[in-house]
Order: sequence, then C-alpha cells, then structure tokens
Amino acid sequence: MNKENEKTLTLEERFAHLEQIVARMENADVSLDEAFELYKKGLDEVKSANDMVQGMEKAMLVLNSDGQLEEF
Repeated sequence: MNKENEKTLTLEERFAHLEQIVARMENADVSLDEAFELYKKGLDEVKSANDMVQGMEKAMLVLNSDGQLEEF
C-alpha cells in the first residue's frame, strides 16, 4: 500500500488492515524479520487510527451560546 492510499483509508479500512497484519503475524511461517516489519506497520496503523478518532472527537465539540465548547 502506498502513502497516498494510506492517507485516504477510512477508520473501518484501517481496522481491517490491522486484522490482516495480526493474522499474518500469527502465521508460523513468518520470519522474525517479517514479524518485526509487520509489527511496525501495525503500530503505524494504530497511530493513524488514533489520530482519526481524536479528530472525530474534536469534530463532535461545538460552541454553545456562552462560547464554551460542549459535546454535540
């Protein structure tokens, strides 16, 4: 997957990609080097998913009539 495609993934697609990474890591055929690379990719996916969730949480805040932020 290239960097441009990674930026356009939805949260659901990121979770599906994480599931694929975990499934591959659980395979007994995976070398230690490959497992480490998969682990790093998984961490990157988790960080990206977390950033997306935080962005969604911020989008759920609105200003009330007093100018205070509150949940939508």
